[in-house]
Amino acid sequence: MTPDPIDQAGFAPRNHIRARGRRSRMVAQLITSVALVLSIAVTATAVTIGIAHAGGIVSCNVKPAR
Repeated sequence: MTPDPIDQAGFAPRNHIRARGRRSRMVAQLITSVALVLSIAVTATAVTIGIAHAGGIVSCNVKPAR
């Protein structure tokens, strides 16, 4: 009995290729997650330094309106 060519049609990769694809997808997701955590840490540091440089959150020189 010959294999049915319809079973091999489509865009899904074969099983041995799919296992390697999962591994590379996990590595890509890990790299992306690490990059996201680092960017959040850099952003939080920059905001903290900006607030400290400005003299704090309550530092305001605006006079109230009469």
